[in-house]
Amino acid sequence: MQTTRAQSMRNAIAVMTAWSAQPDGPPDLLIDCLRQHLGTQPPEHALAAAAELIMGMTSLCGTLLALNEEATGLDMETTLRELAIHYVQD
Repeated sequence: MQTTRAQSMRNAIAVMTAWSAQPDGPPDLLIDCLRQHLGTQPPEHALAAAAELIMGMTSLCGTLLALNEEATGLDMETTLRELAIHYVQD
């Protein structure tokens, strides 16, 4: 059931699009999106589908970090460090 890198990224973008519709609100749309990607898999493929979605999310995050670096001049490590500091204080 292996997906392509492009499909993995499209799935990750779909998940983040659902989340961004209500980042602080009820997660209904996000949960529906996750169910669409994971809940439709036969049980023997569910773990692989989840791992592929995690890898897609990781690739998406890396791509967004690279785009942020290009746009702001802040390297990825600086951005990650700032995020870590923010969430340590939270």
